[in-house]
Amino acid sequence: MNSKKENILVVDDNNDMLDLIQRQLKTFNYRTYKASSVNEAIEVLKNTTIDLLISDLNMPEINGMELLKYTDEHYPAIPKLVISGVPSIPSVVCAIKSGALDYLTKPFTSDELYKAIRSSLVKNNLLANDFHSKNEDLYSNIIGKSVHSKNVVEIIERVKDTKATILIEGESGTGKELIARAIHFTSKTAHKPFIAVNCGGIPENLAESELFGHIKGSFTGAIETKTGLFQAASGGTIFLDEIGNTPLSLQIKLLRVIQEKEILRVGATKPEKIDVRIISATNSNLEEMIAKGLFREDLYYRLNVANIKTTPLRERKEDIPLLIKTFIDKYSNEYNKPGIKINEKVTEVLLRYDWPGNIRELENIIQRMIIMSDDLITLNQVPENLKYHIPTSPEILKSLKEYEKEQILKVLAFVNHNKTKAAQILQIDRKTINQKIA
Repeated sequence: MNSKKENILVVDDNNDMLDLIQRQLKTFNYRTYKASSVNEAIEVLKNTTIDLLISDLNMPEINGMELLKYTDEHYPAIPKLVISGVPSIPSVVCAIKSGALDYLTKPFTSDELYKAIRSSLVKNNLLANDFHSKNEDLYSNIIGKSVHSKNVVEIIERVKDTKATILIEGESGTGKELIARAIHFTSKTAHKPFIAVNCGGIPENLAESELFGHIKGSFTGAIETKTGLFQAASGGTIFLDEIGNTPLSLQIKLLRVIQEKEILRVGATKPEKIDVRIISATNSNLEEMIAKGLFREDLYYRLNVANIKTTPLRERKEDIPLLIKTFIDKYSNEYNKPGIKINEKVTEVLLRYDWPGNIRELENIIQRMIIMSDDLITLNQVPENLKYHIPTSPEILKSLKEYEKEQILKVLAFVNHNKTKAAQILQIDRKTINQKIA
């Protein structure tokens, strides 16, 4: 996967995690150094040329945040990647302020680790030429040969280096966040932060503070001044996922942020200028929400300067074979089952299914089947609900009466409404066809 052996230092007080990451990095062709404490890591930094630091945050005695700060002060050219099993918004903000370029939550897949490493190394231009020359690297998450996939890539190329707000619309599981990441990490600001926010996951009473920050003492529990996620994304991209879940009280504040390009911390009197690209996503119909008074029309138009619509998998089944191959390659490597094959009858079943959960559901099914298989994925590993699935297309759900009506109308049109000829073709008498028409 990687032609050059960069030196990567991994720091974690959990030896099992250290060994796991080291094994994964070897499969990516990186040279790995390990440290189980901050002091050990500092000794490695002093004596070895390191191209990337991967560090846990929660460690005894001296925590990972201190290591990030030390590295930023003494080795500013080294990009930093943070891993943590107990992430929080304050820790994300602090890590980014200390120079971290990405943040992975344990447990993560080897594919997620690889992509985070690739994007982090861009800061040092270690992979800049390769990163910008290979289309499969730039758009590795947008897999498919359909017209939809090609259109998405074309739109990304047009918008990636602009500051225009972008709205990505589509069903759950269609890869909206993957598109947002592709826009950011193929742009000129790929080395800047990418902050993803689930708008439905933040309690309404805390949303303003989390997004814009607050001043010490501005409310009960505000024991110190806090930087918000918009400031943490400075120079880069903030991704507002499920924007339709944003309460109306916050929508007007978001509108002001977009219009004025500034934020106001909770409890502050003076606004602060920001330089952030805003990408939003939703699986809701925002126009219907506007009609019901649940979403501000002016905010919708501000967010929707550029628009990307994701197509559900059932409407682009020509992409399924390539997706299957991609996920088999991914998980056969992760579960140490190289060369695993898939029976043709299994592929036929997967092509027939409608995939209400879209790409996410397909990936989960492939992962599960690989775990349960040895050298070949057979029908025995296919979930029962997929084996006996009847496609829910409009044609399948028509009644016999509807089919009869359509056939009569087609035949009548074919014979220029000559009922005698139509009755002969349909093998019924003229009286019956008159009754049917009536």
